[in-house]
Amino acid sequence: MSDKPLSLSKKAWPYVATISSASVMLLAFFIPSIQDQWDRYQSRKVIGQYLSLGDEFMEEERYDMAESAYEKAFELSVQSRLEIEMKRLKARVHRMSMLTDWGAKPPKDLEEVDFQLLLHMQKGAEHDKERAFTLNSYASFLAGSKKLKEAEAALQEALGIDPKSAMFHLNLGNLQDQAGRKDDALKSYLKTLELDPKNVNALYNLGLLHVEMGKLNEAKLSFTEALKLSPDDTDTQKQLNLVTKKIGGTPP
Repeated sequence: MSDKPLSLSKKAWPYVATISSASVMLLAFFIPSIQDQWDRYQSRKVIGQYLSLGDEFMEEERYDMAESAYEKAFELSVQSRLEIEMKRLKARVHRMSMLTDWGAKPPKDLEEVDFQLLLHMQKGAEHDKERAFTLNSYASFLAGSKKLKEAEAALQEALGIDPKSAMFHLNLGNLQDQAGRKDDALKSYLKTLELDPKNVNALYNLGLLHVEMGKLNEAKLSFTEALKLSPDDTDTQKQLNLVTKKIGGTPP
């Protein structure tokens, strides 16, 4: 038996080789993981940008654009972030407030359950402002669905939260006019103008109501005031001309 000591290098080499092999395996394991993390980081950045864009559109009341931005963010999140879906739902619901014709038929992609879900999520005093606006949009949806009693109940609840909202009083007047309650509509339009004297829509709708009630001089005043605030409005100009002719004067 030889007394020659074993070479340390011979003993250590297999160990070092094992470490190198393990390192290669670890790198092979982590490199895709690092790439995945980078991809997720980039994806989160893009999602965040779409969310910020959607929030900006919401502030500008461009709800159709906000919905599109939130929808894109939701798709990029692989439909896994419910808070994005809630933002998208809010934008879709508030599109009703963009309709210029009160009582118009609601968009086909909107359902009553959308409003109910959002209102359910907006319970509590901390959500009062958002809830009131949702109720206003819901009232417009219900009016377009010919559910006038339910629409008025939604607006009354909104006004209970924010009684100084000119928009809510205006829409209540629109609803009352739609229901044939002319005197109530008149009070609501006048309340709107008390809160917001330069509300062009209220002045125009008040003018139309005065025509329906046979109050042509009052109608002329309303249309004239509306035209001062919005001189390029052809509809208002047309109504003013018609009323002036009926009264017997010369159209302006």
